Amino acid sequence: MKLAIDMDLYKKIRRLYLVDGMSQRKIAELLHVSRKTITKYCGGGNMPDSKRSVAGIISPLRQAVEPEILKYMEDNKDSTGKQKITAKSIWRWLSKEKGFNIGQSTVRGIVYEIKNERPEAFVPLAFDPGDVMEFDWGDCYCFMDGIKTSVSVFCTVLPYSYGIFVAVFPNKANEAFFMGHIMAFEFFGGVPSRCIYDNLKTAVLSGSGRNAVKQEAFKKLEAHYAFEAVFCNVAAGWEKGAVENLVNVARKIAFTPMPKVKNYLELQEMVTARCLEYCESHKLRGKNKSIGEELSEERGHLLPLPVVAMDVAKTVQVRVNSDLTVFYEGNKYSVPFSLVGQQVTLRVTTFEVIVYFKGEMIYPHKRTYKKNDPQYVPDHYLELLDRKPRAIRDAAPLKNGIMPKELTDFCDKYRGKDKNVQLISILKLAKVVPKEKLLWAVNLANKGGNPNYDLVCFYLDLQNNPVEELKQFFQVDAVDLSGYDALMLGGGE
Repeated sequence: MKLAIDMDLYKKIRRLYLVDGMSQRKIAELLHVSRKTITKYCGGGNMPDSKRSVAGIISPLRQAVEPEILKYMEDNKDSTGKQKITAKSIWRWLSKEKGFNIGQSTVRGIVYEIKNERPEAFVPLAFDPGDVMEFDWGDCYCFMDGIKTSVSVFCTVLPYSYGIFVAVFPNKANEAFFMGHIMAFEFFGGVPSRCIYDNLKTAVLSGSGRNAVKQEAFKKLEAHYAFEAVFCNVAAGWEKGAVENLVNVARKIAFTPMPKVKNYLELQEMVTARCLEYCESHKLRGKNKSIGEELSEERGHLLPLPVVAMDVAKTVQVRVNSDLTVFYEGNKYSVPFSLVGQQVTLRVTTFEVIVYFKGEMIYPHKRTYKKNDPQYVPDHYLELLDRKPRAIRDAAPLKNGIMPKELTDFCDKYRGKDKNVQLISILKLAKVVPKEKLLWAVNLANKGGNPNYDLVCFYLDLQNNPVEELKQFFQVDAVDLSGYDALMLGGGE
């Protein structure tokens, strides 16, 4: 007897039974198939290639404990770190608190199935205009000043209109986080009622979701702009689903191909322009209006901006070191000689470290994030170098100082051995000559290929005495050209 049948044999069974009216016994004898097989297939209730479906049998114990496990997992879903629930902690709770006599391995199997076979369901969300802004951080690459550079992108979206804004920063520090908010609010022209976040350390001191404890600095931002901060539960990205793909959108519209820019200011201008272009031209599937049209509508529902923007700079009190520098986050920033040993205030933003003394701004440094990258300003060392002239030749502030391009070009092109002496002499001119005039003169001296201090002074004098005025110092006799004219006309010998 055959143990299995194919489609041809199945067809014969069905035809003999239905068309010819043959009994199951005669079909079995004719086809040499068991009566049990004929009974299974003649009525059309089964097909040869159909897989047997067996209903799983759930034990009474599992039926009792599974609802308890689901409830326990839901009640404790905000637990993180060392307090995060595990299969072992659930088993201990079932055994000791609920009185179930169940093995740990059985609980582990049930928990595994729940986590892997029952993805969390969620309710689709729809927001009112002006109600919500969502936020996420990402990373992109660009060529900045010729160097491939990783930049942090602060991505925001208004999920009603899907209007987007992206700010670029060197990192994801507090100053960048707060400044990103202010830039987004100003771009959108107002403030949403709520802002939705993951549990960021820049905003959350401890806890998560509804139990999140906010950082004090973040509370200040929230209060000044009058929005309500809402924090997602752990592993609940769907709670701010509109922004989840925004980092990829930012890469596509603004960082593909990689931008080539000089600095962050130029990069931000380019990214902002791309965001505007995207909002004006893009239309989402299923929507009748473009993002730009809906964003224009939504702007009318946003809260007004405060009269004065919040100052997000950090202030730090430091003492000036004997090498005329202050130290901040691994780098040195120079100050004038007169401040050695004094207590000064640093006002730190994402892009600047500004030095203040007794309320007066001393110098605005560009903030550096490179390691061991001292920010020396040669002007700050002139008085000290006058007192210590033997240090001039090897002075680091002269060799590696922050100077305009005209002066760095001068140092590169000068051929003498007293380059630093020449540079100091030019820097001293800045005390009595306007910066624009001095750099103009240095640039002209550089063009000759062998610049020096005397040549710079010559061009400064020339600038003060233009060519027309200098004519009075020179006697130029007129030349009689009549003889040449006669030769050209053929009248001479």
